[in-house]
Amino acid sequence: MVTHMKCTTRFLLVLAVVLLAACDRIPHTSGYIHSNDRYLEENVANWNSMISTVNAWNDSPLAEEFHEAIADGDDLSKFRFRLQAAHTDAVKQRTSAEQLTHRPEAADLHQHLLASLQSVEDMFAILVTLAELPAGYTAEQSASILARLEPAIERMDTDLQKLSDAQDTFARSEKIQLTTSDPSRR
Repeated sequence: MVTHMKCTTRFLLVLAVVLLAACDRIPHTSGYIHSNDRYLEENVANWNSMISTVNAWNDSPLAEEFHEAIADGDDLSKFRFRLQAAHTDAVKQRTSAEQLTHRPEAADLHQHLLASLQSVEDMFAILVTLAELPAGYTAEQSASILARLEPAIERMDTDLQKLSDAQDTFARSEKIQLTTSDPSRR
């Protein structure tokens, strides 16, 4: 009986050590490195989320209302909360992406993701500054902010295109099939 207990105790101890070692290989735990296909999936998910947020301020009724308010010199404070939320989301997304682990062959793709997230974050920071202008702001006050916005948008567009191209290149080089449409909509 004592020998059986010792064997059981040893077995449980070995099992506990194996389980603890396995925990080191679970996503979001220390030491885990995403496989290339899983990393690409995470990278594309970040890109899709980013595009969705950007499009809400670029191509929507809200965007039209915002652009008209800027053109007319109207009070922009009603957009402030949503822009601050978009900026906060961009910061959180970039911070989260910085923690994504990847294999060495995905390093370039990862840098493109971080650059894209940073440029989206920067663009929203400028939009927040614009929305924080006091009621009755002057054309000169908005002009200096708008002058910073144009190159920020151009940089963001360039970074997003580079990221998209890098995703395609990485998928081809790793022989990973990228899904370019929502399969649930077929």
